[in-house]
Amino acid sequence: MVWMDVFSNENYHLVLVFLYSFFATLVASRYFIRQLYKRGFVVEDKYKRDRPKIASMGGIAIFAGLMVSLALSSLLMIHNNLISSLFVFYFIVTVYAMYGVVDDLFAFKKRYDKILVLLVLSLPIGALVVSPSELLLFNHSLYLGAFLPYVVAPVYVMVVANLVNLHSGFNGLSSGLGLILLFAIGLKSFMVHGTENLLFLLPILGATLAFYPNTLFPARALEGNIGQFMIGAAVGGLLIINQLEIFGIIILIPHVVNFIMDTVVLGVLKVPDVKYGSVRRDGSVIAPPSMRFKSLKFLLTHYIRLSERKATFALYIPTILFSAVGVMFF
Repeated sequence: MVWMDVFSNENYHLVLVFLYSFFATLVASRYFIRQLYKRGFVVEDKYKRDRPKIASMGGIAIFAGLMVSLALSSLLMIHNNLISSLFVFYFIVTVYAMYGVVDDLFAFKKRYDKILVLLVLSLPIGALVVSPSELLLFNHSLYLGAFLPYVVAPVYVMVVANLVNLHSGFNGLSSGLGLILLFAIGLKSFMVHGTENLLFLLPILGATLAFYPNTLFPARALEGNIGQFMIGAAVGGLLIINQLEIFGIIILIPHVVNFIMDTVVLGVLKVPDVKYGSVRRDGSVIAPPSMRFKSLKFLLTHYIRLSERKATFALYIPTILFSAVGVMFF
């Protein structure tokens, strides 16, 4: 049976890779969150009445878990043919993480500068494109020649990373959505390719899963831009490696809608940006009235009275539904 293959002796290393990442991130989270508080890398938690300080840049713990997992995996799979591709893939994830650190520290304002820089950082994904000339489109091959690995693939990763980064703002929202996307990709990858490409998924999945509880309401830490860009780059890269580009568009529809709303309100209508709302006495979120069409989180909380925690879980639902549709039909 194909499901038993996952636990066969030939694939035991997949379980170990996941466990390396998961437990390394658990340990790293305790250390780095404590250090972030100690060294003043904190921000106000905007949707709490007393606005407590919580650690920012918590994604550094995810990054640390990934690095430990990759180091141990290189010893475990020294003769595995995929090891070089694995390191190319996580090189891309790493440079996105480094960009996220710089963005956390200096808060880049210009969106087009982000696009250009991230596009350049995405170029190595071309080396991992399985077929350099064809894109699978509804079970038909679309010939693209060298255009696919050197243009389409980098642009795809850059766009996905930005979509993931933008759909955030509540405790547990970005990391939770990232987990949903990663689980959906893992399931679809297994359905299409068996265990062949799970090696690329498991380090980021294990690390993100281990860190996720820290971001849930009331959060102890936020993943920050470092975590969001890292997860976003991994999601985009995994979709490219598995030749699941159309599937990726389906599961990312809520992220795309969120991006369009933000672009129309800020870019087209030129409405002055208000990044945060406030909270009522009962803990429910008050969305900025002028920003109710800027994002899904503000749209939801403007029309429905919800606490931050309930709003976060409500915002998971569209991504879960579109992921289910993608897995079943695309």
